[in-house]
Amino acid sequence: MKKKLIVMALIGAMASGVSACGSKGGNAPVPEKSTQEETAGTEEERTQAGATGAEDAGGQAAEDYVPIEDLDIDQYVTLPDYKNMTVHVARPEVTDDVIESYINRRYMFATKRAVELGDTVNIDYMGKKDGVAFPGGTASGQSLEIGSGGFIEGFEEGLIGVMPGETVDLELTFPEGYREPSLAGAPVVFTVTVNGIALSEQYAEVTDEELAQLGVAMTREELWEAGKADAESDAEKAFQANTESAIVEELARTSTIPVVPEYLIEEERRSYNQYMESMCQSYYNVDLETFVSVYYGITKEEYDSQLTLMCSDTVREYLALEAVLRAEGLSVTQEEMAAKADGEAASQGYASGTELIEEVGSMTYRMYLVRALVLERLSEMVTVEE
Repeated sequence: MKKKLIVMALIGAMASGVSACGSKGGNAPVPEKSTQEETAGTEEERTQAGATGAEDAGGQAAEDYVPIEDLDIDQYVTLPDYKNMTVHVARPEVTDDVIESYINRRYMFATKRAVELGDTVNIDYMGKKDGVAFPGGTASGQSLEIGSGGFIEGFEEGLIGVMPGETVDLELTFPEGYREPSLAGAPVVFTVTVNGIALSEQYAEVTDEELAQLGVAMTREELWEAGKADAESDAEKAFQANTESAIVEELARTSTIPVVPEYLIEEERRSYNQYMESMCQSYYNVDLETFVSVYYGITKEEYDSQLTLMCSDTVREYLALEAVLRAEGLSVTQEEMAAKADGEAASQGYASGTELIEEVGSMTYRMYLVRALVLERLSEMVTVEE
């Protein structure tokens, strides 16, 4: 289950703050919002936007908080003729150049010889200090030229002689003058897996014999067909995801929502910032204000302003989805939520469905289910023009 119900566009990709190399590493996944479970109150206590927020001074849900499922939704949303809605979505084009690039990225790696000086390798790694992973010390699918000097001393040398598919532990020490004080002069262990060795050969020049040396049990023609099928599958998945986003965005845009309850926007802000504060402390050892200043290059005031706009858009989509859910006679009960979470928990690394919902947030998890249910119904009605 993807915890992101609606991606907060403000956040973008989080840049790694500290990496094994001399500059910032690759981008980390978009952080996903975690919302605290809300306490319901009465609808009458929430008749005006701008009423008191969803939390009191102690950070707990206020008694008059009304979750979306308990709102009199007709007071907030007038739906458009959504059954005859049209959306326009661009389908990713799968050209010969796209297929060839896909093959080069996925298949053109040596797997039957050890790493040598001068090779460009594809690696996954995790760095640990005193047995604990440190911020920015983890990456997957990283490209590294052996001998380039891009990583700290001993890292690249330690991979010479390693076979693709093997994992090694590199016991290294950061230089005394390293820019991150907590790592300067510190002994660390990098666990590194070599995924493959990139070859200078590209699909356009490779022969069947060279493919065999790569460990690819296909001819050039068979590899082309496999790459084409994979690229087309990825393009179709992207098209479907873009279509779903377009439907939700158009539904919210064309719905009449004169007032977006301020307390719901504030709840979105509060829960997102709570998650971000935790992320910043756990992975970057800085507060949120420092993080947005250093990694986004904006002030906390600019961040707050943009976040408010994003949360307002998110709540508009929540309200529109909830309105369609009820108009279509659909529902998501607490029992259904619990059953769904129980079924997904293990595959997502949670001990129980309860733990999953607590981590994701009750409202966010429910809206994830609402979104899927509504989109399933709307896909039978909405006209999609490419």
